[in-house]
Amino acid sequence: MVVRDRAWGAWEGSVTPASRRFLVLTRYALKDVFESRVFLAFYILCLIPSAAALLAIYFSHNTQFLEQFAGIDSWFAKAPNWIFLHLFGWQAMPAFLVAVIATPPLIAADIGNNALQVILARPIGRREYVLGKMVVVFLLLSPITWIPGLLTFGLQAILAGGQWTAENLRIAVAFFVGHVVWILVVTMLCLAVSAWIRLAAFSRGALLAIFIISAVAGRLVNTVTRSSIGDLLHLSRAIESVVLRFFGAAPPSGLPSPANWLTLVMVVLGALWVLNLRLRAVGEIK
Repeated sequence: MVVRDRAWGAWEGSVTPASRRFLVLTRYALKDVFESRVFLAFYILCLIPSAAALLAIYFSHNTQFLEQFAGIDSWFAKAPNWIFLHLFGWQAMPAFLVAVIATPPLIAADIGNNALQVILARPIGRREYVLGKMVVVFLLLSPITWIPGLLTFGLQAILAGGQWTAENLRIAVAFFVGHVVWILVVTMLCLAVSAWIRLAAFSRGALLAIFIISAVAGRLVNTVTRSSIGDLLHLSRAIESVVLRFFGAAPPSGLPSPANWLTLVMVVLGALWVLNLRLRAVGEIK
């Protein structure tokens, strides 16, 4: 049938509710991310620390297994405390690498292909657009961060009993809140960089440079002023301090907790400011 003989009619299928239309962006973005087999393999490797932690927790409560290895039974007996102290970092670093690899095209591709204006011309506003892209990063990072962290805590709680669970409930809170804060900060940085830099390689370099430069600048200010005021610029130290306080451990920052939170809030607000500048429903097509 030739085009002139076609009869076009209204869409007769189900209409996506307005409250969930941003998930269309999420669905297609996730599909594009996992088209790479190399990335999929790397993503699976990022689950190894969590899987190892689950095995160590299980074996630490398996007395028959421990009796067979007299040389390491004392280590496994202390495994739960040691694992929970370090597992967060083992999960956070691979998650950051996943974000660095996967997020540069999220907004840059739409801007580079002049598709942003087309998307925003639909019943999807700038807020929904940003939310749809944020959900992509949250769905990517959650299965390798706080979800296995809570599973590890749950396994330990089942094997250790109710008393241990009641005494260490803050560990579960630390895994959830700490990782959510970490994911939010990384997500906003990634989206801001993606909106400003179109080339993926440069975007990845910029993300790494943000953490490196902030660390160098913070330490330099601390050295010059002989104080801890430079920690306001030290992004990774601010995140680490916030997380360790949730775990009840001593933070590396010499500043009080509100100062560390201020650093994270300013980073998120700065990223939102960049997104507000770059995401426009109109633009010049060259």
